[in-house]
Formats: sequence, C-alpha cells, structure tokens
Amino acid sequence: MSETVDLADAILLKKLREGDRTAFDQFYAKYWKPLYRLAFKILKDEEDSEDVIQETFFRFWENRKKLESTHIKGWLSTTSYRLVLKILQTRKQQDGIDGISHEEPLAEPADQSLDMRQLQLQIDACVEKLPDQCRNVYKLSREEYLSVKDIANKLNISPNTVEIHITRALKKIRIGLGYLIVLIFLSL
Repeated sequence: MSETVDLADAILLKKLREGDRTAFDQFYAKYWKPLYRLAFKILKDEEDSEDVIQETFFRFWENRKKLESTHIKGWLSTTSYRLVLKILQTRKQQDGIDGISHEEPLAEPADQSLDMRQLQLQIDACVEKLPDQCRNVYKLSREEYLSVKDIANKLNISPNTVEIHITRALKKIRIGLGYLIVLIFLSL
C-alpha cells in the first residue's frame, strides 16, 4: 500500500515541479490534517497551528524543485515540527520578556516547551555522536533540506550512499532517544 502512495506522490511531485497548482492542492489535501493535528496537540492554539501549516506548505512550494519523492511526508513533518519548536521558543522568550505570572492552566505549554527542548537537545546529542560523513549527510538533509541528489553531488558520493547514511542516522537517533520520546508523548 505505501508503495502506491509513494508512487502517487512521485507523480504529483513531478507535476508540482512543473508548477502545477492542482498537484500542490492535492498534496495539501492529503497532508494538512495530520500536520495540523500534531501542531495543535503540541501548541494548543488554533491560530499558531494554522500558521505552522501555512508556513510549512509555503516552504514546500518554494522548495518543490529540490524535493525527493521518497521523502515528501518526512520533509513536511520535519518542517512543521521545526516551526512548532520555533513558536515554542518564541513563546518562552516572550514569557521571559513580559515577566507575567501565569495561572496554572497556562503552565502546561511551558512544560511541553521544556519537553520539546529536551527532545531537541537529545536529538542534537545523537547527531553529534554520528560518524562524520553520516552526520554531514544528515545535517544537509534535515537542516538544509537538500535532496538526496544534491547531497550526493555536494559530497561527491552516490545517491545510494546518501540514502544509507540517512537511514543509519535516523536509526541511531531513534535508538538514542529511546525512552525519552515515549515519556514526552505520554505526557502530552
């Protein structure tokens, strides 16, 4: 079943790269709800969650020619997650600037912000433990949003090697996170 979905995404991405807005609309229709649910679950704010989705799909359109068809869902999820973290960080900074004392119901997002920050710190620590080449490939993929082909060209390695490094990096990060991710999601 997932092979059919990936094939459908590949076909849509080809149209999207050519500037086909109906292909974009189809991606939006397919992915906005799960992305919104996740953003809202963390942010607990409709407007901020809608902003995350809007910015995610804006970036999706802007980067459409660089995207790999095998990583659409991951790219959208990672982008929206990073935007959520950015909002949480902005909220925390704003709370510090305002110096406003919040009542108990508003304390929960601060806990979630701390959880997300802990998660990000743990991910960063796992990434730093990766072998040099694997770490470079991971960062180019996840932080600079380069496609497999672009990473291969930049590092002068084969696309297959790039995919192997990304797979290994993700596996080591999942193992490194272990219990932490379970605890965070249980606390949501």
